[in-house]
Amino acid sequence: MITDEGQKVLLNWLITGQIFGGASLLSTPFRYLANTEVLTDSCAIVWDRQTLRELTSSYPTLLDNALSIAVTENLAWSTAAHVSLSSDNAHGRVAHLLMSLSSAIGEPTHDGVQMKVMNEDLAEGANVTPFTVSRCLRGWQRAGILAKRRGMILIRKPELLFAA
Repeated sequence: MITDEGQKVLLNWLITGQIFGGASLLSTPFRYLANTEVLTDSCAIVWDRQTLRELTSSYPTLLDNALSIAVTENLAWSTAAHVSLSSDNAHGRVAHLLMSLSSAIGEPTHDGVQMKVMNEDLAEGANVTPFTVSRCLRGWQRAGILAKRRGMILIRKPELLFAA
C-alpha cells in the first residue's frame, strides 16, 4: 500500500495460486486498502463481483477456501510481523522476514532456498532502512549463510541467520 506520504509499505507476498481482491466476495462494494503488483511475467484469472458471488453460491467450497486463505495466511503474516516488530531488533526483523519469505516464495535449489527479493522490499517489510538490510546481508554473506546477487538471495544455512 502507499501511505499518504507516498511511501510504499509491503504487507504480504503472494505466490502462484494465491488469491487477492477477496473483498469482491462481499455483498457490498468495498474500497480496497491495498494494491497488488507482480515482479515477473504473470497471468491472473479475473472475475467480476457478480460472477464471483454466483460461483461461491454454486460451489461453497470456493468461499471456504477463500476465507481459509484470508484468515490463516493473513493472520499468520500479521502475527509474525507484530511479534517481530515488538520483540526483535533490526537484525532479528530482517532474519525473521527472510525466513518467512523463504518458506512463502522461496524456490528450493541444490544449494539452499533462492528467492527474488530486493533490498528495498526487505527494508519495507522489516521496517528498517535499506542500509540496515545491506549491512545484515553483507554480514551473512561473509559468514557463508547466504549469497546475494542483484534482486536474488540464496539462503544456504537458514538455521544460522539468528546466530550470526
